[in-house]
Amino acid sequence: MKKGIIVLLIAVLVAGFAFAGTLTGSASISFGVDFDEKTFGFANSTAAKYNFKFEFDTTKVEVSEHQTELWAEIAAEATAYIKVKDGGLTSGTDIQGRYEVKITKANIHVGEWTFGILDAGTAVNYAKSYYKNNDGSAVNDVVKGGSKVVPGFTVAYQGWNGGFGLKGNWLDDEFSVNVFAHGQTKAFKFGANEEFSAQAGGYVHYYRGSLVGAEPKNAGGAVKVAYAADKFSADAAADLRINREAGENKFLFEAAANATYTINENGKAGLNVYSTNALGEDIKLDAKAWANYNFDFDGTKLETTAYVDVRDILTAERTFEVKATEKLTLDKVVLEFSEKWGYLSTTIFEPYTLNAYAFTLTAKATYKAEKFDAFASIDSLTFGKLEMLGTSDSVAVLMLTASCGISSTKIIENAEIGAKYKGFGFYKIFDNDLAESSSITKGAVEAYAKIAF
Repeated sequence: MKKGIIVLLIAVLVAGFAFAGTLTGSASISFGVDFDEKTFGFANSTAAKYNFKFEFDTTKVEVSEHQTELWAEIAAEATAYIKVKDGGLTSGTDIQGRYEVKITKANIHVGEWTFGILDAGTAVNYAKSYYKNNDGSAVNDVVKGGSKVVPGFTVAYQGWNGGFGLKGNWLDDEFSVNVFAHGQTKAFKFGANEEFSAQAGGYVHYYRGSLVGAEPKNAGGAVKVAYAADKFSADAAADLRINREAGENKFLFEAAANATYTINENGKAGLNVYSTNALGEDIKLDAKAWANYNFDFDGTKLETTAYVDVRDILTAERTFEVKATEKLTLDKVVLEFSEKWGYLSTTIFEPYTLNAYAFTLTAKATYKAEKFDAFASIDSLTFGKLEMLGTSDSVAVLMLTASCGISSTKIIENAEIGAKYKGFGFYKIFDNDLAESSSITKGAVEAYAKIAF
C-alpha cells in the first residue's frame, strides 16, 4: 500500500514539474588489421549517455557549429521514462527508470564533401508496391546489402552519394572477405520548366568465405523517372538484382508506375501499377485505379473516395476489390459509410471460412454536442459464401457486428468519462441442413473514467 502511495506521489510530481537531462555521446569509424586474430576491415561504433533526474522527457542535441571548411557534426536524441511493471500501482509493482539513446547523425565535412561514419549506408530502392507493411515499410525489396551486413562509411558530393563497407579475415585454411559498395546519381532535371527528372543508382555486394551474417554475392541497379506539371504528375521506377549462386545467375526485379491527375481543388484521380518476380516463379502484377472528390454545400461537406484494385492479374488466383467511402458532415452530425465488393478470406469459426467474393458495408453516425460525443456504428455487414476447409462445399452467410458509445471531456475537468457497448455480433447460414445455422454474441457494456497527463 505504501509503495502504491509513493507511485501516486511520483506521478503528481511528474505531472507538475520537469527536470531536464544531459545528453552526451560520440561516434567513430576505424579501419584496422589484427595480426593475431587475422582479421581486417572497418568498424563503426557509437556511445551515448543520458543523465536525468526524474522526468518523462525527450531531448535532442546537435553539434554543428563550424568556422572552417573542415569540420565535424554529430546529433543524437534520447528519451527517459519511468516504466511500471507487473500490473499497475500496487504494493508489488516493479518501478524502473530507463532511457533510450540514438545517434542520428555523425559526419565529417571537407568542403562540399560529406563523409558519414555511422555505417556503410544502403543501396537505393526506387520501385515500391502501393501496398505497405504494418510498419510502413515496403512489402517487397529486391535490393540487398548495406549497413546491416558490412560496416563502413558513406560519402556525398553535390547530390551524388554512395558508401563502402569491408570486413574479412585470413585464417590458416581460408581467406574470407565481405565487401559492399553502392552509389546514386544526383537528380537530373530537364525540360522547359524542369518538369522531367531522372535518377539512378547501383550496388555490388561480394562475399567469399564463411563470415557469419554474410549473404550470397549479388549486384543490382535502380532507375526512376518522373514528370510533374500543374495538374498531372507521374513516375516510373525499376529495381534489378542479380544473384550469383551455385554458378548460376538469378534475376529478380521490381517495377512500379504511379500517376495522379488533379481535377480541381476538390478532387484527384490516379493509377498505381506494381510488378515483381521476387515472390516466386510467377510474375506478380497489381493495379489500382482511384479517385476522391469533396463537395461543399453551404457548410455541409461530403467527402467521397473510390477505387478498383486488381491483384495477381497474370495468375489464376486473380482477385479484385471495389470500394467506396462517403463522409457527410452536417452541423453536429457526421455520417460515414463504406461499401466494398471483392475477395474476402477470414475464418469465422472452425472449420468454416469465408473464402469467396463478398459484399461488406460499414456505417457510422457521430453526434457532437457541446458537452459530449456519441456514436453508433455497423462495424461490418457482410454477405458472402461460407466454405468448409478442405472441401468444395459452400453456403451463403450473413454476418453483422455493431457497437455504440458516448464520451465527454467537458463534464469533469482534465478527465474523460464515457460508456461503450461493443462485441455485438450476428451470423446466419442460409442452409437448412445445418443444425446451428445462426448465432448471436451479446457483447458487453463498459463505463470508464480516464485521467491523462
